[in-house]
Amino acid sequence: MPRNLVLFDLEWNIGYQPYTFNYHGVQQTFRGEIVEIGAVKIDEDANVLDTFSIHLRPRIFRKLQHHIAKVTGLTQADLDKGEPIVQGLRRFMQWCGPDAEFAEWGMDDVPVLKQNLYLCNIDESKPTVWYDLQQIFLREHPRKEGEGMTLESVVTRMGIPMERQFHDALSDTLYTADVCRLLDLRAGLAAYPTEDEALRQSLCPAPGDYRAFEVFHGYVEQYTWRTDPKIYVMNCPECGAPLKPDDVWLKKGSNSWYTLSQCPHCAGSGSAAGKGVFQRYKLARRDGLHWSFARCLQMPDEASLARWNKQRTAQLERMKNRAEKQAEG
Repeated sequence: MPRNLVLFDLEWNIGYQPYTFNYHGVQQTFRGEIVEIGAVKIDEDANVLDTFSIHLRPRIFRKLQHHIAKVTGLTQADLDKGEPIVQGLRRFMQWCGPDAEFAEWGMDDVPVLKQNLYLCNIDESKPTVWYDLQQIFLREHPRKEGEGMTLESVVTRMGIPMERQFHDALSDTLYTADVCRLLDLRAGLAAYPTEDEALRQSLCPAPGDYRAFEVFHGYVEQYTWRTDPKIYVMNCPECGAPLKPDDVWLKKGSNSWYTLSQCPHCAGSGSAAGKGVFQRYKLARRDGLHWSFARCLQMPDEASLARWNKQRTAQLERMKNRAEKQAEG
């Protein structure tokens, strides 16, 4: 049975003030309200089978923000005469079909779509499968220094005729299909990593002795990984006893944390866990609504232990300085 592949692009309006909403008990910041959708259905050779285009009339950010107007060329009149957003989103999702696999240039649009679906009381669980076509492109055309990854820069680099304007949702989607026809799209989709595989690649880079990799999905609260024993309690890879994390956690990048945990039975022994075990976490909110928490253990070597001790000391010094400044203030 052929895949139901939907390439899509969104244009959305933003407010002059942030807008938050309650998602199952957790306040979330609205990324933007969709005002235009462009989409094409393609086969695995990126041949266009059908197209969809719609302008939407927003309910929350009703006034067109000046930067959005400048980038997209949209006017306030375009928004005012658009199809009501609830009706338009329902029509779009029906056109896509329940088995649609979505693809976009980047990873920004699916989170915006899902937030908008939720706020319009439409099932936000779909799509369940989506692809970042930039990753598939980079698989065949590794990025060179100075090369941009905007759709326009890639279209230029690939020698595709620029016969349509950019930042028009349907036009951008058709350009994306043009790019895909120059790729081995079938192979790219087949090799595309699952979310768990991508988290493993990020959390457990080679070289390293990693153990007990696991991913927990579907959490709305960002810090559940620190409060739910099912996630934060890990067992010694040598004897199976619960590990005791250090009081200090170090942040790596935007959403990765690690500490040195000790096993009460193996500490100080000659076992592989005798000097402690690194407990690592990677957080991801790929769909814009739910957090996934990946975790693993890493067996330390002398270099990583020395680095940990140095960074831990520096972190304690920063914490001490902050506390002193707060006391003075």
